[in-house]
Amino acid sequence: MGLAEDLSDVALTFACPDCSHPAVRKGSALKTIAHFRCDGCNAKVRITYPQKLAIFEKHKLLTAHGAWQ
Repeated sequence: MGLAEDLSDVALTFACPDCSHPAVRKGSALKTIAHFRCDGCNAKVRITYPQKLAIFEKHKLLTAHGAWQ
């Protein structure tokens, strides 16, 4: 599975690995960023391709099960 095109305009939520503060980015932005600044702890967090795959997969599964609206 790659980074799903159908999630490009969807707000994806994931947690900061340092403080667990939720971060929200559109799928299209998440595809291109390598780092993000956490709004909770202000840490500069590196986000790897495998982490992006996991975020997209989680949201795809939640959407398929009707749990994510």
